Amino acid sequence: MEQTEHPLRFSPRYQAFLDFAHLAPEVDATSLKTYLFFLWVAGNFFTAQQEFYKRFDLSEGKIVVLLLLQQAPHHRLTPSELAEAAAVTRGTITGLLAGLERSGLVKRSEHPEDGRMFTIELTSQALDLFEQILPERFQRIGQLMDSLTEQEQHQLVTLLEKINRALPALSDP
Repeated sequence: MEQTEHPLRFSPRYQAFLDFAHLAPEVDATSLKTYLFFLWVAGNFFTAQQEFYKRFDLSEGKIVVLLLLQQAPHHRLTPSELAEAAAVTRGTITGLLAGLERSGLVKRSEHPEDGRMFTIELTSQALDLFEQILPERFQRIGQLMDSLTEQEQHQLVTLLEKINRALPALSDP
């Protein structure tokens, strides 16, 4: 895989890593460059997504909570149900809910079956926000993916699946 003029060449952050790797002759330079380029693109992808959400005073975590509530019966779940469904800690969900509540997108209500508990439910403001944000988000995703043919998209998914299966190599002892 030849990557002669990719942006990493100009990034001191990644160049320092490459320079250090050259001291170890067993390092596969192509693999390392591909890995660093993937990290760079993933970082740019995440930054672009966060910039979009920031326009609406949202984050990835807040969007996940809102979507989970939107799909729940009566648009309502307990904080522990939300934490479990979002795969985050109760502390994280508490922070996300506090921000969403301040924004007027969710409200706390007494639990219908257990007065000691409460539920979180979407407000009409949140439902209106979905009508505004989701069509634009889907359109932008479509524009991004239009840079690839359908065959290239399938190839990308296949490659990402392979990388995902190999991820333990980065963290397993």
